[in-house]
Amino acid sequence: MAKNMLDELTGYRVKVEREGREIVNVPGILALPGLLIAPKLSIAGMIAAPLLGCSIHLENEDGREMDLGKAVKEAAGTVAETAAAAAKTVREEINKAWDELSADDPEGCPEGEENEDGPEQTDETERDQDDNA
Repeated sequence: MAKNMLDELTGYRVKVEREGREIVNVPGILALPGLLIAPKLSIAGMIAAPLLGCSIHLENEDGREMDLGKAVKEAAGTVAETAAAAAKTVREEINKAWDELSADDPEGCPEGEENEDGPEQTDETERDQDDNA
């Protein structure tokens, strides 16, 4: 099984291009140790490449190419869409909970008019203040 994987990797090349010029062109077997030793750095490089005007391609021995930068952009778009959907759901749940709380206390403070003067004074508290004055 390991031999099949090694044979498969030797059939691939990793290319990095910028402005149509090839910057790096290494066999997949040489790129694998870097990916295994520093996976976070490798992922950071794949994310940073398009920002720096580079494209990363994986090419097999038949000449078919896969643009890894495009795949990373698509994945990032999916993550952004998922995060936006999650934020929308949370916002809706908060609004729903707020509406339920407001319905339970119809005489509560109207929105935007919170009691800025502090707690309400009772008759007893007012009398104590009058006596001290």
